[in-house]
Amino acid sequence: MSGPILSRFILITSISLISFFPINILLPSFPALATRFDTPSADIALSISLFTLVFSISQMVAGPLSDKWGRKEVLLGCIVLSILGAMGCALANDYPTFLLFRSVQAVGCGFFVLGHALVEDLFEEQHRARVRLYYMTLSGSFVALSPLIGSWLQTTFDWQGSFYGFALMALGMLIHAFCILPSKSTGPHRAPVPILGTLKAVARNRDFLRYWWIAALVFACYFALISVTPMIFMDALKLSEYQYALVLMVYGLAYLLGGVAASYLQKRISLSRQINIGLGLLLVAGALLTAIISLKAITTVTLLIPMLISALAVTLVRPAAISAAMLLFSSRAGTAASAGNSIMFLTAAVSSAALAQAGGHLLLTIALSFIGLSLWGLVTNHRTGRD
Repeated sequence: MSGPILSRFILITSISLISFFPINILLPSFPALATRFDTPSADIALSISLFTLVFSISQMVAGPLSDKWGRKEVLLGCIVLSILGAMGCALANDYPTFLLFRSVQAVGCGFFVLGHALVEDLFEEQHRARVRLYYMTLSGSFVALSPLIGSWLQTTFDWQGSFYGFALMALGMLIHAFCILPSKSTGPHRAPVPILGTLKAVARNRDFLRYWWIAALVFACYFALISVTPMIFMDALKLSEYQYALVLMVYGLAYLLGGVAASYLQKRISLSRQINIGLGLLLVAGALLTAIISLKAITTVTLLIPMLISALAVTLVRPAAISAAMLLFSSRAGTAASAGNSIMFLTAAVSSAALAQAGGHLLLTIALSFIGLSLWGLVTNHRTGRD
């Protein structure tokens, strides 16, 4: 990559990385947070769902505003808000105050949606799918690896460390974005478009909604599994914080390998076929997890196998589905990405909250979700382009 292109790619990747940072980096701190605020671990898990819900709503606003006011202006404002929220969390003295500032942080992290829009603005059409694949692979790997960082932050700085770390990363991205993005950049050679008109066009485009729904289904599986792993590995299987972080490190490496596989396939097969392959792998992961539960062969190693297969599945499906959807509205990328991401994260928030209440049937619920949602995705993908 040339210097300017690499700088743009770093910014887009940073947007994706830092948006997920407040979710997974906090997982190893669940016990410490429960002790600090005298709150059950299940309530701490629900705070992740609250963050995701507010995060989803924020994206519905950030995307359209960036089409109207400019990517740079909205991005910088959101980053500042997210830093204020993170510092408020670190200084909170009670759980309601903590939740309030988590919501402020989530509102600021709505800048995540601008990553998809900036891909459309800053890269040529023939490069967008690959750029999106690369940065999603890196962000997905970071999501899985982040508990290892979170474990170190927890050990070194207590639970406040993840919020201080986020604030420092966000400050660096603020400076980077200020330096490389032009002001009022609604996209090169593009005039602002009516927000309501775009939303109506998006709502009427069935293929756009189908592709984003497929991305939402696989992301819901991925997010739900990640959000309950502390209860599975630390509470049920009694792993230490460090052992748990190592498990997710292996998961992150699988995500990276999935990105390599997706990059190879992208040059040789269509996006639709890549989606089908990934959904098939998710189905296999669900069937395998069901078998492990039925045979009562639940161990760290046996659970890792379907987790790794599901990581590969998500890496194949999500970038392909989102790229196919965004091609339909590349001239109105901010509003289109906002609508699509809202579908994806609202689905993830609802599914993770439901899973947190599954109790003793948690793993079986996850397994059946993998099977059911992958079949639903295959049917949805089959229907794209047919009406």
